[in-house]
Amino acid sequence: MKSYTDIYEEYHKNVYLYAEKEYSWYKQADNLKDAIRKAFLSEDEQGKVHPHQRRVGRQRLALAADIALKHLDTQCVIDFDNFNSIYQFVQDVINKVEGFGELANYDVALRITKYLGFQLQEVYLHAGVTIGFCALGLNVKERDIIPVEEFPEPFKQLSGDHLENLLCIYKEVLADSSVEFPKTCICPKTNSSCINKNGRVC
Repeated sequence: MKSYTDIYEEYHKNVYLYAEKEYSWYKQADNLKDAIRKAFLSEDEQGKVHPHQRRVGRQRLALAADIALKHLDTQCVIDFDNFNSIYQFVQDVINKVEGFGELANYDVALRITKYLGFQLQEVYLHAGVTIGFCALGLNVKERDIIPVEEFPEPFKQLSGDHLENLLCIYKEVLADSSVEFPKTCICPKTNSSCINKNGRVC
């Protein structure tokens, strides 16, 4: 059985640097418009679409990018001062294009956020992330956004985006990890599902 520290260190060793390398590609945009275009297209340095957005398809990604750039012309840049405002901007855009889900909304907003140099202080619960959160013994309590400071050590040493990665990747390991307090959240393990207040399945 792995401890929280074991999982944290394993994430740092196997995932952290890989994720930062992926983020660095989006940080290299020439300007905000270029950053937004790259974020919506969801392509890496080799021109491959990120696995999370493959089901959306290049055509819809390109359409969303065009809409976003037009939308930007009517949006005051000063509004882009935190992740929540960027997330809302992306949501306004993808609401105009079918085939985008909450994960795509989050991913695109995160890429723009990385370009602007903001650090996430919250974790957005969606899909597998919610299962990982429950596996820690924490209760969702009708919330979709959890401050990093509410997580146990050593996980709260991570930024919100890395903690989101860890919860999703290690959700099954976390369910069997050792803890120093009783788990109060009844949450499914492998091959099960739970549904939150918005009807999203973990």
